[in-house]
Amino acid sequence: MTLKNLSIRGIVLAGALAVVYAQAKKEWKDQAEYDLYVSITKATAPDQQIQLLNQWKEKYPQSDYKMERAQAYLAIYGKKNDGAGLYSASQDLLTLDPKNFQALYFITVLTESLKKSDAEGAAAGVKASNELIGLLGTQFDPGKKPAGATDAQWKEQRDASELAALKTLAWVETQKKDYKAAEKYYVSGLKMMPGSALFSSLLGTAIALQKDPNRQAEAMWHFARAGNLEGAGALDPTAKSQTAAYFARVFKSYAGDDPKEMNDIIAKAKAEVFPPEGFKIKSNAEKMIENEEKFKGENPMLFQYMQIKKALVAADGDAYWGNLKDSELPTFKGKLVSLKPETNPKEIVVAVESADQPEVTLVLEKPLRGKADVGTEIEFTGVAKEFTKDPFTMKLEVENEKLKGWPAQAAAPKGAAKKPAAAPAAKKPAVKKK
Repeated sequence: MTLKNLSIRGIVLAGALAVVYAQAKKEWKDQAEYDLYVSITKATAPDQQIQLLNQWKEKYPQSDYKMERAQAYLAIYGKKNDGAGLYSASQDLLTLDPKNFQALYFITVLTESLKKSDAEGAAAGVKASNELIGLLGTQFDPGKKPAGATDAQWKEQRDASELAALKTLAWVETQKKDYKAAEKYYVSGLKMMPGSALFSSLLGTAIALQKDPNRQAEAMWHFARAGNLEGAGALDPTAKSQTAAYFARVFKSYAGDDPKEMNDIIAKAKAEVFPPEGFKIKSNAEKMIENEEKFKGENPMLFQYMQIKKALVAADGDAYWGNLKDSELPTFKGKLVSLKPETNPKEIVVAVESADQPEVTLVLEKPLRGKADVGTEIEFTGVAKEFTKDPFTMKLEVENEKLKGWPAQAAAPKGAAKKPAAAPAAKKPAVKKK
């Protein structure tokens, strides 16, 4: 979000100094303070105004007009489009007026745009967001509605402020990797403004990052909506195109290339904000299992893997695992998801049933050489060592010779220093015959 998008409609920031004389029971400390004030009102360049405000603050820290001065800082930094200055000015204003709506709003929206993810910055963003929400009823009281503004416009401004607060609260939770907490804020935002493609996209991301296989269809619903929604709440053309392409790519990877099925989901997602109860998209694997004999013939490795997985997640899966543990499993194939460490890894995580859902961790006998790209197909035969049912994961010990697909690493570059050849042995001096 750029600072150009940070203005609060209906709230006038500029002209803070113009109301100085209207304040009752306030006096200038001396003629010099008044003259300094006059010089600020006559200055036109924002940098010059900031410099003069700094002089005023330094010479007269306890001025009767320090509130107006703090508001002037806010107005001028906003005019300069200076995010850091605006954030600092908002903090200063809150020390004088903890419930100042303008300052709370700017702290709220700038928390994310300035990436205030450290503990102090995140706490300030959460505090400002919650206090902003708490002030909405007072700030947007119908009796305060500006002349000429409709009820719908006044409500729209109120909702926009609350959405900004919800988005910041969700962003802070996302930085902490608490995606469930972030999800709740995005859901609240979508219920308030159903036409927001941005919140649909953010909600889809929050659900996907939870890596719950049972909710991937739900995440895809929101991406389908965000990438194809039109109207006032649509994403900008670039973001819309990218989101639509992402949904299409994920759908094809997960459920296959069926345009009719994909377009049907898009149409339903555009019509409804949230998927219906029990919404499901059949995965490629599930579709193939429906025709088991065909599946066996086309992908015997995956079929065998899924039979083992099915037995492990069943009610008596622990008993099945008791027989499976410490035995060598059949050979399987999977897509590389992550490495530990990234270079010369001793452990690699692969997705077997889907393209990117981590399920099997391979612990190598010795580190592999170099690195490989995410998505590289790996074939492996390993010994079962650990297992969890929900979410499903297995850990296998694998001898390096029983892992295939690891890419050959590049040879040393030409011109690399060669090992010096051994010096020739010294010849014995010839002995002259007598």
